[in-house]
Amino acid sequence: MAKNGEQIALTTGEFSMLKALVRHPRQPVSRDKLAQLARGREFEPFDRSLDVQISRLRKMIEPDPAQPRYIQTVWGVGYVFVPDGAA
Repeated sequence: MAKNGEQIALTTGEFSMLKALVRHPRQPVSRDKLAQLARGREFEPFDRSLDVQISRLRKMIEPDPAQPRYIQTVWGVGYVFVPDGAA
């Protein structure tokens, strides 16, 4: 994977998370479903590791991680991958 011509190294967990989102473009994926797809296990409500991985992915792929275009939060649901960065 590359950003601005520079190779980006992803951990296995980050890759699994990104793959789960990319396979469902423009479809909001719940936190439970994302944990199941990326990790093969149930989501624990107080487990923040999912949020940490999303944050790391945003820092790697987003032009401005504070205003994400590609991995967007769907409040009360989870996350959605927007391939073209449109709202």
